[in-house]
Order: sequence, then C-alpha cells, then structure tokens
Amino acid sequence: MKGIPSALVAELEAAAMRVAEDYGAFIARGPAPGTHDDAKAFAAHHAAAKSALAHLEHVLKLTRAAGIGEEVAGVAHANALLAQARGALAGEAEEEEDDGASG
Repeated sequence: MKGIPSALVAELEAAAMRVAEDYGAFIARGPAPGTHDDAKAFAAHHAAAKSALAHLEHVLKLTRAAGIGEEVAGVAHANALLAQARGALAGEAEEEEDDGASG
C-alpha cells in the first residue's frame, strides 16, 4: 500500500471485520424476545440493521480509497456481507411491489 501508513491499513482492515461481525451478530439475535408481534420493535430493529449496513458501506469506501483490496480477508468478508444484504433488501422490495400490485 504505497503512501498509506501501515497502521491505517491495519485499522481499516480491523474496522471492516469488526463492523461485519457485529452486524452478523445483531441480525442473528433478531428483535428482542417477545417482540416479534410488535411492529415498532421490528421497525426499530430493521432501521438499526440498515444503519449498520450504511456504516459498513462507509468503512468499505474508506478501505477502497486507501487502496486496500479484496485480497484482505476482512475486507472480502465485509464486501460479501454487504452484497448479500443488498440482495436481500432488493428481494424484499420486489415482494412488497408484488403485494401492492395484487392488493
């Protein structure tokens, strides 16, 4: 990584991995127990997940700007997670459109 301090490279790599791991753990936990029928709790959990994805996207933009590529395991994992989440969100949007068209 030309011209970029190795400490910054290491910090960005660690940040990408940490954000990706935290996002995965947050999603796995789901909304608080007993709140699955609570629309507000679900909406809050969904908003928090989208916010975490935005954070991950910003960290990945910083890694690209620093010249850190896919060869770094943490960055590759974070990019894959972001692509998977985007795909899931696109699928949800299509389902909502289909529901709206049939209703």
